Amino acid sequence: MDIYWIADKKKCGPATVPDVLSLVQMGELSPDTRGWHAGCERWMPLRELPALADFLQEREEPVAEEPEPGLPPVPAEGPEAEPRPVGVPENAVKVYLPSPAARLLARFVDMALYMALVFGVVYARQIPFTSMLLPSSPLVWMGFVLLEAGLLSYLGTTPGKALLGIHVRCVGEGSMTFGRSLSRSCLVFIGGVGMMVSLLPLFMMGYSWWTLRSRGITMWDARCSTLPLMFRPLAPLRMFVAVAVIFGCFNVTSLCMQPWLDDMVVAIEQESPEAGRWMRSMLPQDAPSAEEK
Repeated sequence: MDIYWIADKKKCGPATVPDVLSLVQMGELSPDTRGWHAGCERWMPLRELPALADFLQEREEPVAEEPEPGLPPVPAEGPEAEPRPVGVPENAVKVYLPSPAARLLARFVDMALYMALVFGVVYARQIPFTSMLLPSSPLVWMGFVLLEAGLLSYLGTTPGKALLGIHVRCVGEGSMTFGRSLSRSCLVFIGGVGMMVSLLPLFMMGYSWWTLRSRGITMWDARCSTLPLMFRPLAPLRMFVAVAVIFGCFNVTSLCMQPWLDDMVVAIEQESPEAGRWMRSMLPQDAPSAEEK
């Protein structure tokens, strides 16, 4: 849905709902800025637009005015309160946009849990070593993309996001279907973590961080008309628990990969002798080398 607004006595726009919410979050627009979108009969504050009311309208308890000196208090049967603005639901609540750090930490939690699950199955089933199941292989993450899409379409969140109080909502028209969730997960996997190929994830995560800090919205949320939201400020305890979960999952994954260790080092030596020698220096001396294999 396209939204227009008035700035410096000029009509600006159009912009999508996520873009407008990001501009408000960054302070470039105010919830009281006059705006309009299809279906509205007049220009009205952004907080009152039907498409934005769920995100910008904050319900406040009415504050009783103190009577002026010499005047009796207003009786209870006084004039009725002014009706609620059109488009503002009765159950409107205040929402927050999660910080880039919170979003990144939530993704690390999800990825750590997934890796612990994958290698837990590998260890339990005694699956022989294959490079396709290494964390650096894009193929091993296909299940993660599908699992994340299913959770977002059904629950609107994932374990990592839920731990930090983050929920993904569809803004504007449409709903959080599996197709929309799958498109978002694929865009995050390609444009957010670089398909986990070599050093590409570091570059793509840095670029996504810069985009989110400068524009207020990521590429995948802008394309899919989605927006991560929080219904209460992030508590430091949640971040501490998230870090502990990542550390615990890393240890579980490392233990489950022990049967693969020798074969994995040999495969790394064949691709990069320097990296292989470094890893071998961390192993017991009786571990076989690539030549012995």
